[in-house]
Amino acid sequence: MSTSETLRTRRGRTLVVMGDPALLTMDRMSEFTRRADSDPRIATLSLVAGPATSGQWLRAAGPAGVLVAVASDQADLVGAFDPDDPDALAAWSRAAAERGLWHDWWVTDDADVAHAEAIVAMSEVDRAEADDPGSSRYPAMRAYRPRRGSLSVTVDVTWLGPHQTGAQVLTTAALEALAADERVTGLHLIGLSELPPYAAHLTSHSKVVLGSSVISDIVWYPNQIDGRSNIADARRLGARVVATYLDLIAYDIPRYHGSEQAWHAYRTLQRRVALSVDGIVTISADVAHRLAEEVPRLEPQRVLPLPLGLDHVGLEPAPDEPGEDLADLAKTLGAKRFVLVLGNDFQHKNRDFAIRVWQRALQAGQPCELVLAGLHVKGSSSRAGEEDLAARHLDLRGSIHTVGHVSPQSREWLLAHAAVVLYPTSAEGFGLVPYEAAALGTPTVFTDFGPLHEISGVDGLPTTWSVEQHAADLLALLADQDARDRRVAALRAAIGTHTWSAYAGRLVDFFEHVTRLPEVATSAVGADAAAADAAALSAVLSSRSWRATAPLRRFGRRHRQP
Repeated sequence: MSTSETLRTRRGRTLVVMGDPALLTMDRMSEFTRRADSDPRIATLSLVAGPATSGQWLRAAGPAGVLVAVASDQADLVGAFDPDDPDALAAWSRAAAERGLWHDWWVTDDADVAHAEAIVAMSEVDRAEADDPGSSRYPAMRAYRPRRGSLSVTVDVTWLGPHQTGAQVLTTAALEALAADERVTGLHLIGLSELPPYAAHLTSHSKVVLGSSVISDIVWYPNQIDGRSNIADARRLGARVVATYLDLIAYDIPRYHGSEQAWHAYRTLQRRVALSVDGIVTISADVAHRLAEEVPRLEPQRVLPLPLGLDHVGLEPAPDEPGEDLADLAKTLGAKRFVLVLGNDFQHKNRDFAIRVWQRALQAGQPCELVLAGLHVKGSSSRAGEEDLAARHLDLRGSIHTVGHVSPQSREWLLAHAAVVLYPTSAEGFGLVPYEAAALGTPTVFTDFGPLHEISGVDGLPTTWSVEQHAADLLALLADQDARDRRVAALRAAIGTHTWSAYAGRLVDFFEHVTRLPEVATSAVGADAAAADAAALSAVLSSRSWRATAPLRRFGRRHRQP
């Protein structure tokens, strides 16, 4: 490192310039001397390669880049500077900073600067703050210009667990459709080191890479963000961040959390996430409307209601036999007709209510079995109610059969061979089951509300959760083939309207729209810390020890009351 030139400003300041003298063009010389004269606290001025289009000054923690000018007139305050000593600049600039003096960068994307070798590496502080949306280094070093018709997407696939449910269908089907869109140049999957079997085929596509850390145009969360995801990391991997809101079920229902405090933490997280990402996709207009009610500061142009595709259902003929997991049930059922309730036993799925509806059908003279299929969940289950009704069931015209999670083959067999599917859910973001059943020729009873009303277009459904209305609809479908055919035809029409290809096309349109928007202002505060805090708080508040000590806390509150 050697002295290339000495500059004197109009106000008499002396600058020792280090680096290639050819980089100190007349316009840059004028800019440097003008800047040095603007404030006596400026200790160094650096020429730094970056994406800024016309050049800009910013304050930094230390000098960096391809050319550095040192203010030698500060020697009496900071000490003498030896330009022939390779370690002198770092020590001198640190000493200047400790005196409260400043280091300024001129950031430019000029080709000669971009191709020159840096003589001073960026400090650790400046490198870290280049990834911090709240820092001046972030917009200067992360300036972004979208390229129309060329979009790279990083996708968080953390939610792809061992069992394929509706949320997992969204991720796998959407990725397949996105890979087929010619505007998408690459799909980089993060969050898992290995994909589950039902999604393993995704990596066979030439655009899909597992575990990549490249910088993309968009980082997309296809499932709801919780404490497992980190938006700060996402901003280091992409120019813009887009989240998906599947529903606000856990937001609205306190029982799905370990305590009131954990519920509060989750609600806070969901609002902060919404305000810290650049775009939001909801899987129905109903969810978008609900989110806008809870987060009124959301900018409408950053939210896209985008119903899921449905043409993945019924692509294969239904199997003649279930998988091994349901072989015994198939033998027990034999030729008996059965009504199916398919879904985990979350309380909002109302499986206990479905038992009462089925019992009413038996009493009306329609003998049939009832199959309840789906995972048992802890703490927020209708299991106790189901077991109570089953224990008191005496009607010999039908029996209850409860099974857990079923294999894909058994799921298809159940949907195809059921006489009717009962789906009395009262909280959904979309609701896939009626369409999956219709694709296999089976009608479904469900309530005319929210996203199911919005997307299905079915007439004559129960308008409220009354046993009487649901039983009447179930009886009509059990007794009347024409009614069955009409229900299936209406749901199949919805399937034909909502395709994954159209979903992917609109999603890519939205991604391009988001890249043309400025980064959301509230990314500077972000949901990263909120997510970490909420996750930690939720873990504590949901723990057994916290619940076990609840009586002591209640006693303490009573004892403190005057």
